[in-house]
Amino acid sequence: MKVKKNLLIIIWSILMQLNANAQTKIGFENYNLSSKNDPFVWMPIIHRVGKKGLYTEFRYNYEERKTASVYIGKNFSHDSALSYSITPMLGWVFGRFNGGSVALNADADYKKFFISVQTQYTASKNGASENFFYTWAEIGYEPVKWFYTGVSTQLTKVYKERLETEYGVLIGFNIKKINIPVYVFSPFDKKINLLIGINLEL
Repeated sequence: MKVKKNLLIIIWSILMQLNANAQTKIGFENYNLSSKNDPFVWMPIIHRVGKKGLYTEFRYNYEERKTASVYIGKNFSHDSALSYSITPMLGWVFGRFNGGSVALNADADYKKFFISVQTQYTASKNGASENFFYTWAEIGYEPVKWFYTGVSTQLTKVYKERLETEYGVLIGFNIKKINIPVYVFSPFDKKINLLIGINLEL
């Protein structure tokens, strides 16, 4: 495990150095998942975008518990009345789950409305039976600068298994550069899931 941690530090340092001279944005995301039947899960995400659009991202406990992933891609964005950001990525996943991933992050906003989609296909080195497709999507409305609300959904399709869909509601708060989203998935089900984020953009 110590070897993997050292390797992760080296890989992330290399990715950061790739756009060290072209830094425009760096984000720290901290998600905390709590559900009735499963233990607490902490999911940190760090991402960085350079001036030329080089995108790097690190995740932990995202694809699987006790699993890390490193992504690299290219960000295409445009700011206007209708703003958007599209980032295709390739990733390496290691830990309890080992394999590779193809992913896409996409966001758009128009006036006070916004939409966000994160989707990926992840393949396991242990065989196709562990491969999965996952999508997180949300659409929302921001009536004031400090508050927003919306709906969200998660779609998960494991190889040869039926598609699992989970719906939720979203409320969020903006405090300067800090964003605090709160998701409640399956709010009318006994398997209710609560996800709280504390995110910072620099």
